Amino acid sequence: MTEMTGVVLAGGKSSRMGKNKALLRMNGNETVIESVIRSMADITSRIIISANDKKVYENLGREIVSDLFPMMGPLSGLHAALTMAETPWVIVSACDLPFVSEGIFKYLKEMIEKQATGEEKPAYQGFIPLVDGRIQPLVAAYHISTLPSLEKSLAESKLRMTDWLKELRICYIPEEQIRNETGLDPGREFFNMNNPVDYKQAVENDQDTNELDR
Repeated sequence: MTEMTGVVLAGGKSSRMGKNKALLRMNGNETVIESVIRSMADITSRIIISANDKKVYENLGREIVSDLFPMMGPLSGLHAALTMAETPWVIVSACDLPFVSEGIFKYLKEMIEKQATGEEKPAYQGFIPLVDGRIQPLVAAYHISTLPSLEKSLAESKLRMTDWLKELRICYIPEEQIRNETGLDPGREFFNMNNPVDYKQAVENDQDTNELDR
């Protein structure tokens, strides 16, 4: 079994939400970031929170790493976490996904173990879902070999995630494949909250799901 590091990206400003998205609570009273960490816990050997305000997340009992290239967005957060990782692979999640489940992280791990042969130079350097025609690079898996190109992009202030990914060997996973092989609903798994309307919708959907489960 391949050991993997879990990375939760929590360095965003949440400007459109007006408050820290990671600390918003759902109907079960669990914060979103707590839910993400719980979903990652069983399939990773270690979880790192990538955040610049360490005090906010100290109570979660996880290692916290700050950006080495401050104010440069998610690429910088991923870079900081990769420099701390002691495993060949990291599985990444943004902190604003209220419905992301262990199933999606488990599936990413399975994809790695099936297709990414070789530790130093794997067939693929990343596994990224493709949902509703859009790549989901913040719920994905990356090999440690991506670090040099990532650092080069940051040093040159090239911050577009899509430009960086063009330099790598990436396996994009279609949503139909995810749905067929896991039974998960990609639309729900990758729903992210950017503003208060999104949060209201998430709480309502969570409540409806809880009532159906009773």
